[in-house]
Amino acid sequence: MATYSSDQYLANTPTPSPAGYAGTAKVAYFSVTCSAAPTTSDTINFGYLPAGARVVLAVLESSDMDTGGSPSLTINVGDAGDADRLFAASTVGQAGTVSTAIAATGAGYSYSSKTLITGVAAANAATGTSGTLNLTIFYIQEGVAS
Repeated sequence: MATYSSDQYLANTPTPSPAGYAGTAKVAYFSVTCSAAPTTSDTINFGYLPAGARVVLAVLESSDMDTGGSPSLTINVGDAGDADRLFAASTVGQAGTVSTAIAATGAGYSYSSKTLITGVAAANAATGTSGTLNLTIFYIQEGVAS
């Protein structure tokens, strides 16, 4: 059981403070390097979204972490309340692709408190290898003023 974490998470980078007008778009970007393909028993710590963040769009990108002829790696991305709130069984790690196919449960979801965004393999790789996962979350900050 391995734990993979972004530099932002490891450095305990503070959650972005509200800036600008309420309702304006903000972006959180997290990059996690995995020394092996993630498995169903591993944890991926991307980083935190601030309280009041309402998800508008998410983009999940991966290098090819399942090099077999019949790849099977799928990745869930979510939080403690719903492990696949943002991405459910995404296949981006099978061939090194990008997806904006955010789960319906994540589109428009509003976090009432500072929340750690995590990931886990929903299915293990057939032929796993190391790689990188990049997660970009576009959100609006509700309930704050400049």
